[in-house]
Amino acid sequence: MRTISSKASFWIVAWVLTVSLWSSTAPSIEFPVYALQWHLSKSVTTGIFSVYPIVLILVLFLLGNLSDYIGRRNTLITGLIFLLIGAVVFATAQNVFWLFVGRIFQGLGVGLTAGSGAAALVEFNPTTNKKLPGSINTITQAVGLFLATIVGAALIKYAPAPLHFSYWVLAVLVFASIILSLFLPKQTKAQSEARPAFKLQIRGVKVPRGQWGIYLLAALAIGTGFANGAVLLSLGAQIARDVIGTQDILVIGTVLSVSYLLASVSATIAGRLKPVVSIRIGMASIVVAAVLLFSAAEVHSFLLFMSSSVLGGLAYGFSASGGIGLAAINSQAHNRVQFLSAVLVAAYLFQGTSAYGGGVASSTLGFSTAIGMMSVIIAVLALSTFLLAIKKSKNKEAIAAEPATP
Repeated sequence: MRTISSKASFWIVAWVLTVSLWSSTAPSIEFPVYALQWHLSKSVTTGIFSVYPIVLILVLFLLGNLSDYIGRRNTLITGLIFLLIGAVVFATAQNVFWLFVGRIFQGLGVGLTAGSGAAALVEFNPTTNKKLPGSINTITQAVGLFLATIVGAALIKYAPAPLHFSYWVLAVLVFASIILSLFLPKQTKAQSEARPAFKLQIRGVKVPRGQWGIYLLAALAIGTGFANGAVLLSLGAQIARDVIGTQDILVIGTVLSVSYLLASVSATIAGRLKPVVSIRIGMASIVVAAVLLFSAAEVHSFLLFMSSSVLGGLAYGFSASGGIGLAAINSQAHNRVQFLSAVLVAAYLFQGTSAYGGGVASSTLGFSTAIGMMSVIIAVLALSTFLLAIKKSKNKEAIAAEPATP
């Protein structure tokens, strides 16, 4: 099959990543409906959410370098096939067991598309702007989250079979993405030059020697952004219902989707900034957003909740774009996918822990206490990462200021 230009390939990969995040987020807007019709507790719904990042982490850890051997295209297509199966499982789900199975397939799918897709964006980058892939990667995540929330909410309210129809729509989109991916090159020039000569071995993720400082900052930046977003993804619908006082899923979906849409705006701005600067802006914003979320849950203020959502969305774009950009710029072709996978393993570990921890805490300690606890933890993480980013900037300035040795 005839392949296409690097520019077209770049945007196909971006679309694949958008659909991947759409797939993984689609159940989140459905959780209130599942909980109502199937009488599920918050710990069960957040448990369903958390199965996904657990499986995703295992895939990244065990098969983080798979696309180095079978190619970016084949890995993306394999991931999309798993996402297609997951969508069909959700579309035909009869009980909570099916939801866990569907999340497993979604974890497998995104686990394969995330690392290979991030690497493919770098290799298909049609410009000389090295920060563009990191920015676009974050934008695809934000757009995927936005579409999953707003389109899912509209389909739940107006389409027949609210627990199933939206997944059939998603299945069609995933299938179309598989067809598009067939036009991608089997492997890029950079990958061909760096392709290992030995047989496929499961080596897990890998941090190159001398890159641990970069890894720590990138992983903390993306992970903190993911953790903050996970609170909205897993508990956001419940927070919105308590604060807004409505059962209208479209109203709830619209409120939540604003946050994700703004993340794409901040990611676009972040593409013009140095990654470390983006991280610092993102972390400072997360601290303020966490305080606002805690206050909103305590006093049931819609204004504070919207302010937290808006600021959290902007923070996500800056932090994730800065972290991915930092990792992508400082990785080499021969270890790029493993390094990016290593960063994403830590980030999704933060997401899964935050989501499930919030659900368990809300069931055992009460909703307001859980939100307060999660807000404090996320604020501390953000502040620590902010200080680490400042330290890295000062170290760079100190090195640049040293006189050359004669």
